[in-house]
Amino acid sequence: MPLFEQDDLHLIHAYLDGELDVMAALAVERKIAADPDLRKLADEIAALKKVLAEKFPLEPLPHSVRARIEAAVAPQTTPRMPSWAKIAASLLVVAALSSTLTGITLRRTAPQEIVVAELFDAHLRSLMAAQPTDVASSDQHTVKPWFNGRITQSPRVVDLAAQGFELIGGRVDVVGRTPLSTLVYRRREHVISLTEVSGRDQLELPFDRRAENGFNMIKWSNHERSYVAISDLNVNELEAFATAFRGAS
Repeated sequence: MPLFEQDDLHLIHAYLDGELDVMAALAVERKIAADPDLRKLADEIAALKKVLAEKFPLEPLPHSVRARIEAAVAPQTTPRMPSWAKIAASLLVVAALSSTLTGITLRRTAPQEIVVAELFDAHLRSLMAAQPTDVASSDQHTVKPWFNGRITQSPRVVDLAAQGFELIGGRVDVVGRTPLSTLVYRRREHVISLTEVSGRDQLELPFDRRAENGFNMIKWSNHERSYVAISDLNVNELEAFATAFRGAS
């Protein structure tokens, strides 16, 4: 059996236990996918966790033991506040802080940055889902009509398989409370999310290209439509995708 770095083992366990944030989880996924030995190890650990969970399910602590632990950790001489009251008080504090911090964040963050963050979040959520599409199809004549009734205007859908970009489906992303069409393409193991905004809602983002956390974003406009492509493809290949899409009839 090959030797593994201790950090790799810790990361795999944390990944399988759902303890990593989105970016860290994606990084571990890519590392596992690129290394057959790591992938085999992850499968073995996942299988072992499943067996242990089935054979040794978690049991609640006896009331007497729980009471002794609570008394030892937080001894009190005054009557305790009921649990439900503590929860309610905590929720009120959290809600107040959340409202205040959200207001501060929105005041300090330009609307364009909020849009960029929501587009990135939508792409990342799709990568973490079982599949990155709501409708899965390589047929443009299946994908395009699927959007009817879901958004105000069906997107422009083109087949770029000949250029090396396979259409795998589409989904609806909500950006700034507006449902938008997102086409999903694949190049090798890389997923491309292409979001279209039409008419008066066109995106006024102050850039054409942008890199963030290992992902590239390209934005362009065509007549009355704006497009934003996001992927972990290198910027040259994502540029090639944008060029192919713009040039398709």
